Amino acid sequence: MTEKFINTEADRLWPNLMMAISIISGFEAFILIIICTVSIIGNTTLFVLFLRSKTLRTTSNGYLLNLAFADLLVSVLNMPVTVVTIIEQRWIFGETACTFLGFTTMLSFVSSVMSLAMIAINRFYYVVRWKTYRSIFTLRNSVLFGAIVWLISLIASLPPLFGWADYRYIPGKSYCFVFWHSGVTYMYVMLTICFFGPPTVMSLSYCHILRFTREARIRVGQHIISRNLKSDDEMASYGGCPRMTSEEVKITYTLLIVVACFMICWTPFVVTMFIAVYYPQPLPRSADISTLLLGYMNSMLNPMVYGIRSRAFRKAIIRQFRVFITCLRNRAVSVNTSIEQLPKRLESNNQLTRNFPPRGYVISS
Repeated sequence: MTEKFINTEADRLWPNLMMAISIISGFEAFILIIICTVSIIGNTTLFVLFLRSKTLRTTSNGYLLNLAFADLLVSVLNMPVTVVTIIEQRWIFGETACTFLGFTTMLSFVSSVMSLAMIAINRFYYVVRWKTYRSIFTLRNSVLFGAIVWLISLIASLPPLFGWADYRYIPGKSYCFVFWHSGVTYMYVMLTICFFGPPTVMSLSYCHILRFTREARIRVGQHIISRNLKSDDEMASYGGCPRMTSEEVKITYTLLIVVACFMICWTPFVVTMFIAVYYPQPLPRSADISTLLLGYMNSMLNPMVYGIRSRAFRKAIIRQFRVFITCLRNRAVSVNTSIEQLPKRLESNNQLTRNFPPRGYVISS
């Protein structure tokens, strides 16, 4: 009797449970769709601005595009598949696709943190070692440094394809990634590569930059009254670096914000990764998926930070928006003109029809 009652109660509650799971899955998918859409639009806009605006074609912005490409990679390939997997509540794309998407996720993650380290190094030489900046960051060297970033990322992402750990479907996060239980040593190597090496480089670089900036401001303060310095160039020269203008200081803080966003978004993901390896019980679904969504959110934050903080990017966005609006207006005017001229063209065609054949012209049979 008790068993029958339990079965009856389970049958009664099962539809409600499935409906609740569907609602939660729909909400998760909706959030990820927003993140994916904003990320694709924002990072694509960065590429368009870089290609169409000469003032933005700098070495530093080139490395920012490296970061934007990594964000686009995960936004175009991985996020849409994760949306489908969340809705279906299972993996439907096959083992080969799972391995490929796990590989691209790892490649994107490693290239992102490597790009941030390269940006920090570039900024360090631009501000602190400005006398040797042009000799080190030539066009050829800059391209080479960018290629090295992707080469390191590629090498770091390959081991699971050759048996050192493997890429599998992770049900709690509804995506494919490294199954860390199959290669704990690989996990520690990746933590060293991604969360100890580059962050250490970034910390040292930005500490030197901030200290140099603070000392430059002190030197400027000592001369500002006696010399009556007014322009940014004058103050930067007395600070010890001709490039240390207020806008350059703001750019440095903007890049620090980008690094902070990356660490805030991905640190919870790394924590759950550790817990999943050493804690015998599976983590709650809410903890797993929320850390993944937070990590994905980092891909859409970078363009927003640039747009809010960088005057050059804002000007370029406004300029391209005005060009777009002008093109739309010209297109509308052209269409309206064509519509207005349509009756005249029809009348002209009718006149030609009535006058054919011409008088005196005999059609031979």
